[in-house]
Amino acid sequence: MTRAFPRTARLLKPEEFDATFQLGRRERGRFFMAVVRPNGLESARIGFAVGKKHLPAAHDRNLVKRIGREAFRAAREHLPAIDIVVAPGREVSRGDRVSLRGDLDALLLRLQTAAAAAK
Repeated sequence: MTRAFPRTARLLKPEEFDATFQLGRRERGRFFMAVVRPNGLESARIGFAVGKKHLPAAHDRNLVKRIGREAFRAAREHLPAIDIVVAPGREVSRGDRVSLRGDLDALLLRLQTAAAAAK
């Protein structure tokens, strides 16, 4: 079963990223950091801040974003209405595809359970 990733599920504008960074709370995993804030919409949205600092090669940055999109697609229907910005940490270059995906899945699950506990 393929899961869609429509434009409405993405952070697209710089001001959306800025607002999330300024007003959001941070959650850390082994390889990634997520900044999260409520968005007041009907569903979750995600954006990626993957710079050259930790991943100088473009193919590595693209891989991280691709893995992130797949993890988000799988978890989106279970997430509350939040904006998420995912950024790689220092350790990201040491991870393989399986460990990167596992870290993102665990991070998204933590966001999901935190929202369920807050209800």
